[in-house]
This record gives sequence, structure tokens and C-alpha cells, in this order.
Amino acid sequence: MQLVHADKIAFNKNLINGQRLLGHVHLNFDGADFYCDSAYKFSNGNFQAFGNIRVDKPGEYAISGKKLFFTEATQLATLNDNCVFSDGAMTLTAPNMTYNMKSEVATYTGGGKVVSSKNNNELISQTGRYHSPSNNFTFRRKVTVKNKDYIVVSDTMLYNTVSEISYFYGPTTITGKELEIKCENGYFNSKTEACSFKKNARVKSKEQTLFGDSIFYNGKEKWGEAFQNVVIIDSNSDLTIRGNYGRHEELNNISWVTGKSILEKTLENKDTLFIVADTLFAKKTSDENRDIKAFHHVILFSKDLQGKCDSLSLSESDSIMRMFFSPVLWNEGNQLTGSEINLHFKNDSLDFLFVPENSFIASEIVPGYFNQIKGKSLHGQFIQNDLQTVHIKGNGQLAYFSTEEKNKRTKLTGLNRTDCSNIRIVLKNKSIQKVTLENEPNSLYNSIQKAKPSQFKLESFQWRGAERPESKKDLLRLREEWTH
Repeated sequence: MQLVHADKIAFNKNLINGQRLLGHVHLNFDGADFYCDSAYKFSNGNFQAFGNIRVDKPGEYAISGKKLFFTEATQLATLNDNCVFSDGAMTLTAPNMTYNMKSEVATYTGGGKVVSSKNNNELISQTGRYHSPSNNFTFRRKVTVKNKDYIVVSDTMLYNTVSEISYFYGPTTITGKELEIKCENGYFNSKTEACSFKKNARVKSKEQTLFGDSIFYNGKEKWGEAFQNVVIIDSNSDLTIRGNYGRHEELNNISWVTGKSILEKTLENKDTLFIVADTLFAKKTSDENRDIKAFHHVILFSKDLQGKCDSLSLSESDSIMRMFFSPVLWNEGNQLTGSEINLHFKNDSLDFLFVPENSFIASEIVPGYFNQIKGKSLHGQFIQNDLQTVHIKGNGQLAYFSTEEKNKRTKLTGLNRTDCSNIRIVLKNKSIQKVTLENEPNSLYNSIQKAKPSQFKLESFQWRGAERPESKKDLLRLREEWTH
């Protein structure tokens, strides 16, 4: 330690191995200048300074405080009372601080604040460590980052004052004007607003919440993607989508999930509609409505309705679900197929269905025997989610078994085969109650003994009961069987 200047050097009989320096004291150590009002300088190179303390290393840093003790052997400066450390990129203030001139590390306890000179980021923590050559801060305990756009609260954080990237270790929350992010590990770039989160990661906007094992979010472009155990929850639509990969684009109002994707939509009757597909896609069309599309290997399940197709669309604006490519639908004991199936909902309950072409309804009476109705188009009406009436229009055909109950068993007694233009059917207790034949019907009734086996099934009949999901657990199992 070299003495450069002091207004006065005083003798103190109690200070055998040192000097008392008074007035405009200036000392230098390894290129760093120490300034103070007064100091004790010891023969071992240590010194203790008081009043208006300033430590300058030109082009690197400046430190100030009210009290300082420097140990030359360890090159450690300990400061107390309103300590300030600045390197041009940021300013650190703390009640107590140490700076190691050898390792170029500043540490503080008792609470500290860092302000970035570029974007006015403000960081607060109980303890911290700063390595000036790398511009890296390590903050611990009650870490908070503030600026005009967001607040970050974390347990442990690494922050670089040049790149302005924060790395989180421990429970962390980032809160913006319309966004909240939570995780236990990740990073945030305050320049680009790009961030990546792991371990219990969650991104919550005004209407949607995105979960995943890991999440990447671009704050400026307002899009995020999640990987593994992905969940997207839409609070407005009572809608949840799950899968292995998900992406949400806020500006375009679209979300999609792939990889064993499953959609859950809460219905009015407290039932839940589940839809499984390779890919699920949702686009917001208004403040309250979305269009939902499911692509490839689609299976749907609810308490009252089950189905299967290769693609599906659900419009919340008109409450219509459309099923395409070999669709099949089951309601209670009825199986419905057609070239396309349109289901209409009212207040999230089944209202009516429409099949424009190749409509076919079948229900199993006894094992291996089926009542069947087919025609060009079909209109069906639901009451309390049960199919109650069916109207077949064009090329109507019917194969209907008469039965009797004997010894608590259903016995077939006859077969009615009918061809006509249109057929109206009323169902009750899951079976046909009344049939009305329109426009010159041609009917033939035979007892079951006289009926020919070739008459038992209408052309193009196919029973697909083995494909029907019986519970929520069946959804992914059936999907795996289908895709393999």
C-alpha cells in the first residue's frame, strides 16, 4: 500500500506500527486509488479509513462508503455504512460490503439493491455476490427484480449485468401486466424477454394457463411452447388440453398440442367430454368462443356419448361438433355411422344430430342380432342427452326384430324388413317404441324360424362395438391399439 497524499501525518503514542493520516488522504494499491478524510495506515500494509471513502480503479469500478478496513495479505476491503459499488453497467448499494481485489468479487449482507444503468432494472436481495470481470451477480434470499414491465421474485438467482439474463434456482415467480410465470429453475432475458423454465413450470395469461416439464416463452412476440406433461387450461371455455408438446400464440389466439393429446371440456350437466387425438388445435374466434379441431385417430368419450373418427371440429360459436372420415357415434345402446356426423349442442347438452349421407343406426337386441335403420340422410333429436326421435330421408331401409320376454330373457320372435322413402322412429328406454313408414312402404314380416339369415343384416352393416371406449381409461389404450 503506497501513500500518495495526506494533508497531515500525525503521531500517536498508542500507534507504534502505523501512521495517522488526516485530510484529503490518497492511497494506492495495485492500480486502485483509495480516498478518505482520515485513516490509520499500518506497517503491514493494512489500513482503516473514515469519512467520504472512495475506491477508484479507472475503467473498472468505483466503491464508496463511510468506513473501510483493508487487509493487504488477503487484499480484502470491508466497507460499512451506505456502501455503493458501480462499474458503469450497474450500481450496487448495501449497508455492508466486502470487495476482494484479488478475486475481484464483491459480497454484501443485510439487504442490497442493484440498479441497471441501461434499462433501470432494479434487483433486491438479502445477500449477494458480484464478480466484476464476468459481470455476474449471485443473489440469495428474497430476491426481487423490478422494472416497468414485470417483477421477478426468486429464492436464488444468477444475473449478468451486461447480457441482462437472469438464471433462477428455487421457487420463482415472474409477474407482468397480463402474465404470471412460475418455475423452480430457468432463465429470463430482460433484453429480448425470452425465457425458459423447468420444474413445475407454469405460464398464466388473462385467459389461459400453460403447464409443462419445461416451457419456453417469448415475451415480445407473445408465444410460448411447452415440452412433456403439457397442460393448457382455458378458463373462459372450461377447456383443458393435455399432451407431450404444446404451443400457444397469444397474438394469433391459437393453441395446439401433439403427442397423445387429450381435451377435456366441462358440459352443462356436470359431465365432461374427453377427446383424444394425435393433434388438438384451438383458435379463439371471439371473446367467448373458440374453434377446436382434432386431427387423426380421434376418440371421444362422455357419460352419454362416445365416438371415433379421423378428424373432428367443434365450434363453440354455433355449438356444432363435426366428425369426418369413417365416423362412428354411440349413444346408450345405439350405434350411428355415416359419411359425416354433425352433433348440435344446446347449453352444453346434446340437442340434435344430422348425418348428410350414408346414415346407418344399429342397436344390439340379443348377442349377434341387431335392429338396423339406414338411409340417405338422418336427423335425430335428443332429450336429456338420450336419442328420442330419428327421421330417415331417402332410400330408407329397416330390419327390425320382434321380441318377447321369457324367463327374464329376451327371445326373438320375428323379423320385419321394410323399404320406403322416409322412416320416422320414436325410441324409448333405449329401444324402438314406434316406427312410421312414409311414401309407399314395402314391408315383409317373417317369424324368426322362417326368416333367412341373409335378411338379418342390411347391406353395408358393420358393428363396431369393440372400438367403443367404456371409460376414460380406455381412451389412450384404444388410441394405442388404433395407431399400431
